[in-house]
Amino acid sequence: MAEHHALLARHHEGLLPPLEPHLPSYRDPSAVSAFLPGSVGQAALHRGSDVLSTRSPSPAPAAQEPHQPSVAYGRSAVSKTLRVLKDLSEQPEEEGQGTADLKKKNLKVLLECLVDHSSIGEAIMQGEDGDGLALLKSLLSDSEADVRRYTAEVINRYSTLLQGRKQICVSGCVEMLADLLQDPSSADVRIASGKALNHLVTAMDARDEICNHPEGPAVVVKVVRALLAISARDSEISTPSLIPILYECLSHLLVAEKATELALQEDLVPLLIHTLKRRMHKVASLKVLVSLCGHSQGKRAAIDNGGLQAICGMLTSQETVERQVCVNFAFNHPVILDSQLSARATLLMCVDESGKHKAGILVPNLVQQLYSTDHDLYKNALLAIRSISESPSTRVLVMKALEDDPEMQARVHNDHRVHLAAFRYETGSPSTA
Repeated sequence: MAEHHALLARHHEGLLPPLEPHLPSYRDPSAVSAFLPGSVGQAALHRGSDVLSTRSPSPAPAAQEPHQPSVAYGRSAVSKTLRVLKDLSEQPEEEGQGTADLKKKNLKVLLECLVDHSSIGEAIMQGEDGDGLALLKSLLSDSEADVRRYTAEVINRYSTLLQGRKQICVSGCVEMLADLLQDPSSADVRIASGKALNHLVTAMDARDEICNHPEGPAVVVKVVRALLAISARDSEISTPSLIPILYECLSHLLVAEKATELALQEDLVPLLIHTLKRRMHKVASLKVLVSLCGHSQGKRAAIDNGGLQAICGMLTSQETVERQVCVNFAFNHPVILDSQLSARATLLMCVDESGKHKAGILVPNLVQQLYSTDHDLYKNALLAIRSISESPSTRVLVMKALEDDPEMQARVHNDHRVHLAAFRYETGSPSTA
């Protein structure tokens, strides 16, 4: 060991500082200690380096702006970017456009980082004490439109994980997103907020949390009002691409009975029926109709506003089934055929007493669906015919439409005899008919 230290001492003899306390070629006395690990890159202790330093001095290191986003954060990019955003949000807005630009740049970097569940989980873990979502909530009310837009996109990424959805629902960000649906300054903000809300309520846990939350009814009302405002003629916030997103969002929210009551109070049904009659946003609007008809008051409102007439033509839709992969978090969701949804909505409406007697207009198209090779479509049509046949006048129309096919007519009649509810308006016994 002693020999080793002796060799080290001899090795470092050439690195000892010069005998003179300060050579003229050094800028300051600290440059003499250039052999230390922390002084890498400074003037070396050789005459050649001394001459070069006077002839071509090294430039001074550039000052690093602490709030500028950097790709050199590495694995700590999420936590460091959130820390920078927190510092920027605490600065007064009087700082000018520079602070807003820094917020936008850092939000873009954060979006680039939140590309997988590990990085999203890291961001959620950073906000478990409530600071993370409180920061995003404050950024949603920023005066700069792009800041609000990018913040909504970040919240959209958070909603891909269960813990993220819980924090979003508890923090009050849902109400802020619903308010931004009518943002007057930017269509991008409205669309980003609508997508974030739609992805959030697609998950059953988040939907139940919103519907059971004290502020949940306010969210439903805001979504319906935003849809009415955007769809209005000559609307100042007209955003056609946002309409199907809001319909999709409502199709999930209206599963709750309280949400349906609030939507009916806001006159959603007339707009929905008008959209169906014009064959616009067919799949999304039909989903809303199916959700509405899952409740008794929704059935009556749809029937009274002409829902049966609106979907009559859709029962014979010849569109091919397109199985499109919609990335709803981690699930693949097939788009349902228009006619399948129409038959399902008809079935739900015809459960209501008034729907059975007004369904005569649907009989030819429902009968046509009995010959469909799609089992779901056939089953929904058969159940709808069974339901509307409880009305004697409608049952007569069904049998008349099947006169050209005695075999199918006998099959439907036998189905009515098996399910005796189809004869409940008759005074005689069907078993002896």
